[in-house]
Amino acid sequence: MTEMKPQYDAIQGPYDFIRTASIALIERENVSDAVAPYVKDARVLELACGSGFYTYSFLSWGAQSVLGVDISSAMISSAVQPSHAEKVSFIQADCSLPSVYPGGPFDIVFGAWLLNYAPDRARLVSMFRNVAMNLKDGGQFVSITVPPSSNPIESINAEREARPLPAGSGYLVYEPLHDVADGVYFNVHGETPVGDFDFKCYHLKKEVYEEAAREAGLNRKLEWGVTTVPERYFEGKGEGGASLEELETYRTIPNYGILVIAK
Repeated sequence: MTEMKPQYDAIQGPYDFIRTASIALIERENVSDAVAPYVKDARVLELACGSGFYTYSFLSWGAQSVLGVDISSAMISSAVQPSHAEKVSFIQADCSLPSVYPGGPFDIVFGAWLLNYAPDRARLVSMFRNVAMNLKDGGQFVSITVPPSSNPIESINAEREARPLPAGSGYLVYEPLHDVADGVYFNVHGETPVGDFDFKCYHLKKEVYEEAAREAGLNRKLEWGVTTVPERYFEGKGEGGASLEELETYRTIPNYGILVIAK
């Protein structure tokens, strides 16, 4: 995952902008629902915390503390809020490498758009081992990642065709580059008023995610969810500016998966 650092150091401005789009706000609402049963007084480890899109939300949702970890120093610098220093701290590290972080084991380990940087099963197992090493027994791993699919190329093509630019999925469109052993390597292209950008990641098969999690030691209940648009968006009361046409596509072609696994 070290190769991801230059990508995110360079795109911080556009990256922060796309997190204001409707689909990003819907994603955060879906995460809130997913962690609601576990977050009260929880100690949270947030892997790939970026510039803090979720970090401080965990506090408002009831968490006791949050440790954010990211490979990009630029992202961490943007995330720091001195007024929350007593409850929120950060470490710069490569989240794909198993490492025991201070303050653990944690009640919740959370990772938004982390697992999609694993190029194969072996690296995915490594990421899941990092989760397992830092998660208490009975704790929950919650992740936002690519939609669960046994046919990744079909999933990427459906996403690209349903939501082309200029709106895309929150200003983003996907383009498959080539097959890999367990899925597809693809490019993410974004066009925003504050700059365009590209970064590359992987869509691996649903079964590979599940098998890698079990191999890494996450052996209890495993559940998948997908994009769920709150009804108020269809009533014109949502935030972020998405058209009704874009919102309707998420009913049948999800933008992301929500993976919840207990240790």
